Amino acid sequence: MTRRNCISCLLLFCLVLTSCGGNVVTRPAVLVDAESYTSAGLEAYAEANWKNAQLLFTRALSLYQGIDDQQGVLYSHINLAEVALSRRDYSTAETHLDIAANIAKKDSLRHYQRRISLLYALNALQQNKTVLAESILEPLLPVFDNATPVTTPDTLQIAAIANRTKIAFVQKQGEQLWTLRYANALKQSTINNPDLEARLLRFQSSLMLRQGNYEKGEADLQQALSNYKSSLSRTGIAATLFELGALSMIQRNWQEALDYLKRSITVFRYLGDLEKVVQVTEQLAIVEAELGNLERSHALNKWLVETKNK
Repeated sequence: MTRRNCISCLLLFCLVLTSCGGNVVTRPAVLVDAESYTSAGLEAYAEANWKNAQLLFTRALSLYQGIDDQQGVLYSHINLAEVALSRRDYSTAETHLDIAANIAKKDSLRHYQRRISLLYALNALQQNKTVLAESILEPLLPVFDNATPVTTPDTLQIAAIANRTKIAFVQKQGEQLWTLRYANALKQSTINNPDLEARLLRFQSSLMLRQGNYEKGEADLQQALSNYKSSLSRTGIAATLFELGALSMIQRNWQEALDYLKRSITVFRYLGDLEKVVQVTEQLAIVEAELGNLERSHALNKWLVETKNK
């Protein structure tokens, strides 16, 4: 889904098709426009410009609906669900997924059901409904021989494994097994995805930190941060900076923690993720107090109270 590894990859057709006889067949302008809006929407999504992405996908949806192009309508609702999830608008995401799931009941579009199910699981997971998310993910997972997938997993299955591994950490049950399964799945696959590899590094870092191996844990986080930066995954960058800040706090490296947390907040603000901004700011207030910046810490705590009461 980064959040980016979860983005829908829409296959845009050529604008002009050439027949065997050499005649040029011009495609309907409405399809060209719909695909143009979709392509621009994907670019806006990749740039974390959720507002513009939503507007562009909505325009594409309207055009597809106007010619009853059910596959285009399905694509658009999936993309709009992606945007809603990025904005933590869970009810809107579910509405789009419900419509997409109904369209995907058609035999010709049934293969999109797995993608929709993955997004349903993500919607539940982001709301901490781990039991529901786990039940939705179960049919999407490959069969394992202990820690090894029996068959080579595809991208969607690896994403499902990543989400299931996150659930293991939230539930504090089977974290090591699921992290190993995730690592083995990536090894078997020929997929080269920096975001998926970065997510594994963050899971592995969590295991190292639990064992008190802070040096290895930090090295894994630094590599994850490098991966996310190479793919410009802002959500991944922000989350990893936050984790590096938390690690610095554990080690009582307050000045380093201050730097990481401030950088994390900057990226989360860019993303418009107020929930995460609040979460990081709570830790930042603690760090400021430890550094003796009591006035700054008090101001942050005041902002937190005002924000939470809105």
